[in-house]
Amino acid sequence: MSFFPAEFDPRGAVVWVLDMAAIDTPDGVVRCMIGTDGVFTDTTGARWYGSQLISLSGFESAINGVAPAGQIGLSFYQDPAAPSLIESVRAYGADYLDGRPIDFYLQPLRSAAEFSAPTLPPLQWARRTMRTITISKQGPLQREISVGFEAWSEGRRTARRIALNTEGHAALIGEANPSLEYIPTTDFTEEKLWT
Repeated sequence: MSFFPAEFDPRGAVVWVLDMAAIDTPDGVVRCMIGTDGVFTDTTGARWYGSQLISLSGFESAINGVAPAGQIGLSFYQDPAAPSLIESVRAYGADYLDGRPIDFYLQPLRSAAEFSAPTLPPLQWARRTMRTITISKQGPLQREISVGFEAWSEGRRTARRIALNTEGHAALIGEANPSLEYIPTTDFTEEKLWT
């Protein structure tokens, strides 16, 4: 079984895949293409707006019990004569995106002509929950707005702790294990072979 539809050959002579993200906001879904300039209309009629100024951090896996996160960001130069985009974002407040989903898609294209007339729908490959909005300034004009999202392993850090004792065992499986009352309570220390 393949992730791609049967009519799409990922090993074909001319193959493109657009990297896209759909940000669910209280005012509607914002669709963007990551690292690609232009406007793309998919087979459902939805319009995706792209820019090389949009970036996506790498997706990591959970390592050593850490639930990694990611960011999608927009870097831009603020026109001094235009209204401040940063102030517009700040007006929405910190809770504007918190807890809302961000969906990631791949758009398979079998030829360059399909950018204007696609025949295959976008394929959703991930969904995350947005948590933060970060604003940074570099120099007099360069700005960046980033949306942070949780990892697929986010729930690991909220797992309840079960102590390894008779009460913890009872909470885990519904009955106590009396042998756990003899579990060592101090660290094991080795005895010296030679004195």
